[in-house]
Amino acid sequence: MDLLSMVNCKDSTQTHARPGRPIASAWRLAWLAACLLATPWAPAAPLPEQPSARQRCPATDAANAPRLFAALGKERHAALKKVLAAGDNPNPCHGGRTPLMIAAAAGDAEALHLLHQAGAVIDAPRDAQQGGTALHAALSAGQWRAAAVLLERGADTRLRDDDGNTGLHHLANSAHGADPGAQAALADSMLKLGAAIDASGPQASTPLMLAIDAGKRDLAAFLVDQGADPFLRNARGENALAIARRRALPAMIDMLERCTGPRAPRCAGDATAARYSTK
Repeated sequence: MDLLSMVNCKDSTQTHARPGRPIASAWRLAWLAACLLATPWAPAAPLPEQPSARQRCPATDAANAPRLFAALGKERHAALKKVLAAGDNPNPCHGGRTPLMIAAAAGDAEALHLLHQAGAVIDAPRDAQQGGTALHAALSAGQWRAAAVLLERGADTRLRDDDGNTGLHHLANSAHGADPGAQAALADSMLKLGAAIDASGPQASTPLMLAIDAGKRDLAAFLVDQGADPFLRNARGENALAIARRRALPAMIDMLERCTGPRAPRCAGDATAARYSTK
């Protein structure tokens, strides 16, 4: 609403007022309300443009690193809060990565919280080299808590990197095998958020195939329980059991032989676990 319109409304209420009558005040308020509704308001200022999931960091840096990068690190949260409070962009790129990706790979859950609270976009821009997201960075580095934080804040489990890997592929293929319970919990969260359990990745490998190849028996058993198809074949023509035999993994072979028949038991020890669509 411009100043001229406000003045006209004010003049109209003064012109039509009837001093001395009890209804005058109420009448003026009604007139002003009608005037305000009839007057067009100026449009709100546009919000700052946010990166989209299709954007990626540039491969080369045009300038020195933004100061936000110097404030990253588990011992620098006070500095990070100060920089973000000053209004610095929480979505810059340097070295082909964003601050969110660096914090995710380092397992810095507090920095992830601070960055997201300041407006960092969870899934964008992608990293310059492989087109991965912060979730992919956390999973590849075995930072399960950081991955859980990103999922809680809406990370898209369906996004793929340039090689075709989804979050489930990164989880299954991670060289970090510690805490199998946490890995199964992350897989469960991603499935609930829409991840395809049998998504085909590089060389037509599914998350189940990668978990078997990495020797992650507990994660493989969990995926089988949730409906992963052990009979799918990769580009080499191998199904899940063939991969386990090639890798000479007796415990994995035994699990697959027991758990993939028509009346198979639940192999992850969870009789009430939900089953997910393989589509």
